[in-house]
Amino acid sequence: MSDARTAVLNFIEDFWRWKAPLADDADLFDVLGIEGDDAGEFMDAFVARFDVEAGNYRWYFHHGEEGWSIGALFYKPIHRRFGRMPITVAVLTEAVRTKRWPIAYPDHILPARRWDILINQFFAAGAVIGLGVWAWMRFTG
Repeated sequence: MSDARTAVLNFIEDFWRWKAPLADDADLFDVLGIEGDDAGEFMDAFVARFDVEAGNYRWYFHHGEEGWSIGALFYKPIHRRFGRMPITVAVLTEAVRTKRWPIAYPDHILPARRWDILINQFFAAGAVIGLGVWAWMRFTG
């Protein structure tokens, strides 16, 4: 076992309290159940711990966003627009060894506007306005 692989496995154990064996090709986010903010925190901690240059890291190829989205019923969220690429022990080991994020992403274009998020904001604003109207009618009438 290489020093870089051992360091990655120790990091996973420290960060996620995971002691079971992990194969080099195991999809870590799937196996460990990491999504949304947890995935972002995992990657931030990994990059900081190993001083990896990860400016080209694209989260939406690897995991979804936090929580449930009404807007996702109408428009695909960004992480569902592209094929999912696993983050594996081998990928992290290569990143530690080279100090660079090793995944080359396919050419892609991000949407200019996140309609799924705008729909969520519309529903949230409607709920707040509705609650305000209800409170106004209830307590001033």
